[in-house]
Amino acid sequence: MNRRTWQSIRLVAGVLITLICLHWALSGIRVVGLVEAATQAQWRWLVVAAISLALGYFMRICRWWCMLRLYNHRIALRTCAWPLIVGVGVNNIVPFRAGDAVRILAFREQLGTPVAHILGSVIIERFLDVTVLFAFLLVGFTGLKGNQIPATYVQLAEVVGAVGALTWVALVLSGSRLEGYLLRVCRLRVLAARGWSATVECHLKQLFSALNIVRAPSQVVKLTAMSVLVWTCEGSIFASVARSLRYGGGDLGPWLALATGSLSTLIPSSPGYVGTFDFSTVSAFTAYGASPTTAAATAIIVHAVLWLPLTVAGVTYLLGRRVYGQRKRAVTRPLEGRS
Repeated sequence: MNRRTWQSIRLVAGVLITLICLHWALSGIRVVGLVEAATQAQWRWLVVAAISLALGYFMRICRWWCMLRLYNHRIALRTCAWPLIVGVGVNNIVPFRAGDAVRILAFREQLGTPVAHILGSVIIERFLDVTVLFAFLLVGFTGLKGNQIPATYVQLAEVVGAVGALTWVALVLSGSRLEGYLLRVCRLRVLAARGWSATVECHLKQLFSALNIVRAPSQVVKLTAMSVLVWTCEGSIFASVARSLRYGGGDLGPWLALATGSLSTLIPSSPGYVGTFDFSTVSAFTAYGASPTTAAATAIIVHAVLWLPLTVAGVTYLLGRRVYGQRKRAVTRPLEGRS
């Protein structure tokens, strides 16, 4: 099975998952009632949600900058802003998390950092995010009785907790052993005969030097604290939108919705996490007593707040950067011809 066929299968599967989740999320909800509920949102709370979004992504940029400056002390905070925003924007419209690849590959010269170091920082971001979201998931469970917690959420918590724990153990306790094993693989005759050993070994050493951040307690504490702030700001978006619609459920409902909705983006689906995010968010709000219509309206508005500004900003910057690059090349070529 070639790569294109595999990607096509994943895309079709993602679309099917999206349609199924949308059916579950919106089943039995009248469109008129959904529109009516959404239009009753109080604008002052939506402004709070927008401010929370801005603060949250500022903290994301700061966190990434703190990691990258360990390898490049000269890197400026503003240099990290657009690569991260573009990566999120592309992820929102292109499948297979292509935005992460854009952030790693397209901006390596702007960031002045080797690709392997950037990749390592993105991997650490993901581990930190999943760890903090798992904590919010457990906090969200505390406001529910045992029989009120959907079985799928319990299974989700078990899987995320197990994978997260094993990953941290592998990085903190077995990182050196794993690195040594992979370096030995690089020296195999098959790779050496093709001249790949030195290049692959160099990239592996750079990658593990980035991943080894998690073995420094001071760095782990600082990055974890920043991650908590990141997701607290994002959770404030859920809480503000719920407040704007007077959703009437428990106070921990938005925080459970934050955890389940965000963790559901790990499930393959259509670009923008349509369906998986909405179903998980609706389920969390209804578990805390919201009506299905209010829960669906809240999920849709939260999704729009998270998706629209970053997608427009990221894609606009990326297209503008491309146009600027083309114009610069067009001006440079005639000058080179004259010389």
